[in-house]
Amino acid sequence: MIPVLIVDDELLMRIGLKWMIEWEKLGFRIVGEASNGQEALELAELYKPALIITDIMMPIMDGLTLIRKAAELLPDCQFVIMSVFDEFQYAQEALRLGASDYLIKGDIKPEQLEQVLEGVKRSLDKLSLAQGKTVLAGDIKESISYLKENLFKDLLSGFCESEEVLDRRQALHIDLKEGPMALIKLRINRFEEARLKYVEQDERLLRYAVVNMLQELVSRQWNKEIMIESSSEYLIMLNIPDQRELPHRELNHLLDSVIEAMRDFLAISVAVGVSAPAAGFNGLKRALKEAESALTQLFFQRETSKFFYEETLDNPQEGEEIYLSREEAESFRRLVLTDGAGADAFLEDLRARFKTETGSERQIRQIYMRLLALVFSAFPNTTDETEGANRQTPYERMLMDDSLDDLHELILTVLKRQRDINRQRVGLPQSYARKACDLVMERYADKSISLQTVADAININASYLSRVFKQEIGVTFVSFLTRMRMDQAKHYLRNTSLKVYEVADQVGYPNTTYFSKLFKKMTGLSPEEYRGSSG
Repeated sequence: MIPVLIVDDELLMRIGLKWMIEWEKLGFRIVGEASNGQEALELAELYKPALIITDIMMPIMDGLTLIRKAAELLPDCQFVIMSVFDEFQYAQEALRLGASDYLIKGDIKPEQLEQVLEGVKRSLDKLSLAQGKTVLAGDIKESISYLKENLFKDLLSGFCESEEVLDRRQALHIDLKEGPMALIKLRINRFEEARLKYVEQDERLLRYAVVNMLQELVSRQWNKEIMIESSSEYLIMLNIPDQRELPHRELNHLLDSVIEAMRDFLAISVAVGVSAPAAGFNGLKRALKEAESALTQLFFQRETSKFFYEETLDNPQEGEEIYLSREEAESFRRLVLTDGAGADAFLEDLRARFKTETGSERQIRQIYMRLLALVFSAFPNTTDETEGANRQTPYERMLMDDSLDDLHELILTVLKRQRDINRQRVGLPQSYARKACDLVMERYADKSISLQTVADAININASYLSRVFKQEIGVTFVSFLTRMRMDQAKHYLRNTSLKVYEVADQVGYPNTTYFSKLFKKMTGLSPEEYRGSSG
């Protein structure tokens, strides 16, 4: 994996870049992020990134200074700069300093970022090739473990075949034999938190401890190779007796002991994915994908720490893209503002939907990030900072949580906290928009209610109220009133035997035909169809 450092003084920009693409599938791994050049320089010295993506205009140390200093520290490091149109002259200066490419902030698309990364990868490959010739010419001895690790990386990436492994097996002391194999991928949960425990002694200590623990636990009865994919992910490749099926009893015993030992001795939680049987070295590339697929299932099932690929065949999660529609987002924000129990029920329904629909972990995290933004937009005067020694924002926590249930509980916690803070402000002057919301909730059934009558009631100009209402609540006054009435109409249709004309009258529409047309426009069903569909 190519180590990457992201540098930008805007937290949301850093988060956006991290989740815009699947970095590791492209061969890159984000090893750190910084909010200014000085902080980035310190991280660069620690993690030795091969690529630094940096903003230009930042406090303390700007991007151009960072490039100059980091290039002295890491001569082979590549740089990609981000700028806005007004800073293009600085971007040109960065290119003169040796930056590989640049991105225009506010207009970065996934395919554009992937194209830039492909260019960086080509540059690094050329550099490695040139250095490789120098190393051979200089007859510098490389360690067996380093050569072995690179050989397996090439094998798992599809850049070499089993014949090359078998040719070098004896020289590199490879324990695995050609024959049936299984690949196990182990991932440290909440890795950022785990890393903090080792930061004073260097992250390398954590990798050393994990590998040593695995070497001890995977006994000599197994022909094995253990490989570090990253500080948070490790691979165990084992020979197994039969190509047709896994030795489930022995593997379960082994993995339970690994999970327990990591928890008891290293104080870390791990998740484990296991491939189906692989037919020799050439089958390991497919086995890695299977182990990763099994590992993703643990996002949906917090009650277990290990998953076998064979089980995913009966429990597919990847499928059509899932998303939060604009109507759903507006409904959730309205519930946050007006109906706490309704907002909680919305989130519970969403979690249940995610556990049954076919969607990816990445898509679901993006939806929860959007829900989080909607919560904070509904409470604009409250803080978005969580308690704790690390002072992580909920956005950062959401990137670290390892399961769907964790994300669900996090947003419920944030929502409750924001409500509690908001309640403490009851004695403070209420905004005009909030006063208008309260009046709509009280008087939605009043057939004469309008923007003007509400503005008169709170002694404010109607045009001004219209503007501030849209800015603060996120929808127009009329949209808010209509949706409030429709939500109540759904309640009556679902839970009472009122006739349609009576429901229309109860929610402020004397004209039943108009009410029915509006209801169908907003729900896709007529009132009668809605009542029948709900049960």
